[in-house]
Amino acid sequence: MNEEEYSLSVNAYTFAIMTLMKTNELARLFEGSQNFKMLSNLLEKECLQSSQIAYQVVCTLWILSYHEFTHKYFEDYELALIEKVTKIMDFFSKEKIARIILMLYDNIKKVKACEEHLSDIDAL
Repeated sequence: MNEEEYSLSVNAYTFAIMTLMKTNELARLFEGSQNFKMLSNLLEKECLQSSQIAYQVVCTLWILSYHEFTHKYFEDYELALIEKVTKIMDFFSKEKIARIILMLYDNIKKVKACEEHLSDIDAL
């Protein structure tokens, strides 16, 4: 059998990650710059092509934003998570995407460095 028959679509992959992050213990295991780099890469490419993938990735970030151990990744200017999430609004005007982005901003604006970051890009 061909190996590609068992690979997940990006939609299924991002849905699985989003679902797993709802469990605090699994969210803790997700911590790591490699995992956030993967989300950052998805925000650059696949999220700009599919509103459903964009929603699932932003929702994953929103869930993770409740955990203090993830704040350093939102503060990271090299990952540019905040800029990339903001850019999604240029591509999609769906209410569910706008709502989840606003809920993410509401969580991370409480972190001083993230508040400055949001202000720098006029997201507030």
